Amino acid sequence: MKSTSPRRAAVAIGSALTVTALAVMLGGCSSTNSSGTASTASSADIAVGSVGTMDQFADISDICPEEGEITVGVVDGFGTNSWSKTVLAEIEAEAANCPAITGVEFAAGRGDLQATTAAITSMAAKGTDIVLVIPDAGPGEAHLSALRSAVQSGSTVVAFASDPEGAAGSDFLDYTDWSPQFSGKTWGQWVVDQLGDEGGNVVFLGGPAGSAVSSQELEGVKEVFADNPQITLLNEEPVTTNWDPAQAQQAMSGLLSQYPEIDAVISDYGASTDGVIRAYQAAGISLPPVATTDQNSLSCGFDELKASNPSYELATVSSRTWVGRVALRKAVASLSGTSDTEPSIFELSLAEDSSGVTDGAKTPAEVCAEGAPADGSPSSLLTPEEVEKTFAN
Repeated sequence: MKSTSPRRAAVAIGSALTVTALAVMLGGCSSTNSSGTASTASSADIAVGSVGTMDQFADISDICPEEGEITVGVVDGFGTNSWSKTVLAEIEAEAANCPAITGVEFAAGRGDLQATTAAITSMAAKGTDIVLVIPDAGPGEAHLSALRSAVQSGSTVVAFASDPEGAAGSDFLDYTDWSPQFSGKTWGQWVVDQLGDEGGNVVFLGGPAGSAVSSQELEGVKEVFADNPQITLLNEEPVTTNWDPAQAQQAMSGLLSQYPEIDAVISDYGASTDGVIRAYQAAGISLPPVATTDQNSLSCGFDELKASNPSYELATVSSRTWVGRVALRKAVASLSGTSDTEPSIFELSLAEDSSGVTDGAKTPAEVCAEGAPADGSPSSLLTPEEVEKTFAN
C-alpha cells in the first residue's frame, strides 16, 4: 500500500466532503488509490488546460502547504542535453522555495521509451507523491499506460514540455507547456517577413523521430506557409536530429547537398542550431535567416557571424526551461488543496530578433549573458549562481 503523508490524508478527507472546482472542471473524472486519496482532483482549482502568457506566473510560496512532507520525482524521456539539465535545475530551485518538499529525484530515459515508462511506474510504485514527466522518448501516447499506472498508484502526475496526448483529469492531472503550434506560427511568420514577396525555400529541423513537440511546431509553421504560397517547405516531416548538435550538423549537411538553395532554416532547439551553423561553415555557404529557441552562444556570437554572413538574421523564442516550475506548482496546489490558476499552456512571442521587425523583442547583444555557459538559456529563471552550479560538472 502506498504510504500517505498526514497532509495528503487531510486533503483526501477534505476532498471527500467537498464538491470541488477542479472536479467540476474535469467532469468528475478521477482515480483513487488504496488509501482513498483522489489523485487527479482535490479542493484546488488549478485551471487545467488554460492558455495564457508568462506574466501570469504564480508564486509557489502562496501554494506550498505549511505542514506535511512532499516527495517529488522527475522523469525526462530524453534527459541528456543542456536543456534537460537546466529544466531539472529550475525544478530543484523552485522546490527549494517550498519547505514541505523533501527532495527531487531524477531519472533520464535517454530516448528509450521502455526505460522512460519503467522509471515512471517505478517512482509511483515506491510512493512518490508528485511525479513530473516529460513524455518525449517517443510518441506522446506511448507513455499513457505508464502515466495512468502512476495515477492509479496514488501519485499526482503532471506531464510537461511534450504533449502526452491523453486526457487531463483521468490519465494525469494536467499538461503544462508552451503551445508548440503557436511557436511554430511565430517562427513561420518571421521567416515570411524575412523572405518577403520573393519567398524562398525553407527547412525545418526537429528532435527525435516521432517527437510530438516537433510535429506540432511544424503544424504551426505549415499553417502560416499555407497562406504564403511564395514559401516552399522542403520537408513535410521534421528532420531528425535527436536535439544533438553533431547530428544536427550531419542532417543539415545532407540538406545542403540535397537542395541547391535553402533561404531560411527553422530549428526547434538552440543547441541543434549550433550544428546547423557549423554545417553552413563547413560547406562554405553564407548563413540565411534562422529561427530557433534561445541559447547564449547564438546571442553572443551573432555579431561576429553577421559580419561574414550578411544574409544571416536570428529570431528566438524562450526555450521554456522554466515550464517544469509550472508543472511543480500545479501538482503541489492539487496535492495541498490550494488553488493555482496560472496558465497551463503558454503562448510565446519572439523574445529576440536581430532584424528589429518584432515589437518588444531584444537584439542578440541585449540577450547575450557574458560569462554564462555557451549552451545556457538566456530566458532561464535560474540565478547566475544556480546556472554556474548546474554547468559546473
